[in-house]
Amino acid sequence: MVNINFPGFIDVAAENRDGRRIQVLGGSMARSVNRFDQSFLSSDFPRSPPKLYITAETDDFDSRALAQWRNEGFDVEYLPMGKGGSEYSAKLHEISRRELGPCERFGIVAYGDAAAACLLHFHNLDNDHELRLGCLVAYYPGQIPDPESRYPGGIQVLVHFAGGEVGVVKRAQLAGIQGKDRARARQIDSGLGVGGRLLGIKYPAYSYDAEPGFAEHDLKEYDPVSAELAWTRSLSTARKAFQMDADLETVVDTNIQASAAKFFTQDVKQTMSTFTNTTPHVTHMPTLTGGIGASELQSFYADFFVNTHPETLELTLVSRTIGVDRVVDELHVSFKHTEEMPWILPNVPPTNRRVEIMIVSIVAFKAGRLQHEHVYWDQASVLMQVGLLDPKLLPERAKEKGATSMPVVGKEAARRMLGKEKDYEQGQADNELIPSFWGDSEDVNKGSRDQSSKKKGKEPAGNDKQDRPENEEGNSDHEQDGRAESTSALPDRTKGNAEEEESPSDEQN
Repeated sequence: MVNINFPGFIDVAAENRDGRRIQVLGGSMARSVNRFDQSFLSSDFPRSPPKLYITAETDDFDSRALAQWRNEGFDVEYLPMGKGGSEYSAKLHEISRRELGPCERFGIVAYGDAAAACLLHFHNLDNDHELRLGCLVAYYPGQIPDPESRYPGGIQVLVHFAGGEVGVVKRAQLAGIQGKDRARARQIDSGLGVGGRLLGIKYPAYSYDAEPGFAEHDLKEYDPVSAELAWTRSLSTARKAFQMDADLETVVDTNIQASAAKFFTQDVKQTMSTFTNTTPHVTHMPTLTGGIGASELQSFYADFFVNTHPETLELTLVSRTIGVDRVVDELHVSFKHTEEMPWILPNVPPTNRRVEIMIVSIVAFKAGRLQHEHVYWDQASVLMQVGLLDPKLLPERAKEKGATSMPVVGKEAARRMLGKEKDYEQGQADNELIPSFWGDSEDVNKGSRDQSSKKKGKEPAGNDKQDRPENEEGNSDHEQDGRAESTSALPDRTKGNAEEEESPSDEQN
């Protein structure tokens, strides 16, 4: 017996004969660096597209799923499971030994029974002794290995569960002799794509409220919501394994400029150039305006968007969150309603009222281009500000039940996000629509909201100002810098003083 000990890397004991099994006794294989780690090479070293095997039970597979991965820059090959068993294990052994470039690894995305087989196969170090597997994404496997154990070699593992239970396979061992694999059913709570560490699993695992097959476009079980959420997580895992940091910031900047163009210029061509070629769509959710497909979108932007904005329109980017394939922007939008604006107030003639709202834009990217944009805002606030909604005008049935007004706020909500309201920091609530909040409850902490209660002629419930410390310097440097940097990407459309007084016709809400 030969003892091998590399401190901090691996401790093993191996028999002094070629071709014999190596048994891992200690060390941290999950944290060890191996010679196929791509970070070993410089960033400018020429690389081939990462090799990704898609595998499932059928002889062919969902062509859209294969195309999705190819469009993200992967060299995709489909590997049918066939009859499974030893024949399939031999296929997995074979791909582990295929010739790759320096420091290159491969990945596997497996579905159903193939996912279970791959999880069990690569859990054994002998089946990938050179540690060439970089990531393993498993969709709705029927079985998984012992949740308490880890995968060797720093493999990025991700599991998407569907259905109510999964078989947990454990191998019995007595006096060092391995017995048969035994599977025990474990319940999985149906989820909304959340979880992260289900069943105590040591790698990310999520449960979806969907049936097995939810991620395959050509099956009746296909669920677009669950599939899209799982896709984002799968893409993130693969990019992390292959160190494929997508330059989304550049893409975002390009699209912000295009967004600015669609608001402030008539260059519809520039706007359309940022979309994918595969049925993109834009939906303004409160009004269901927008378009599906390039032709419809071009018509929408040309006829109902770019020529409908008043000169007073101003945009301020308040925050931005960048994910693996999505960008979420939080925007402050203000304008005087002097033009008909079909995207936000369809069929409403100009009211000459000033509007300030917060808009949230969620942009999804495929292959580095805009696939869809979903835009949200508080339409009740918009209608209130232009005089089409009076919170005091209630149906008689609502009055009979004790309602006194509709829970709607005006431009103060948007102004508060810019920190423009006295006595409030950026984004703070006041709970003025909840009268009982200012009642006798002693465990309510107002902190910096004391001023609001004084405006109402009430003392706050409890005087626990110290429980909510105030920031005497206002917004943090991070918030201020973020806004300054974000707004610089947008054209300066400020007309006069941004704090100009409204005319008598601009009724304050």
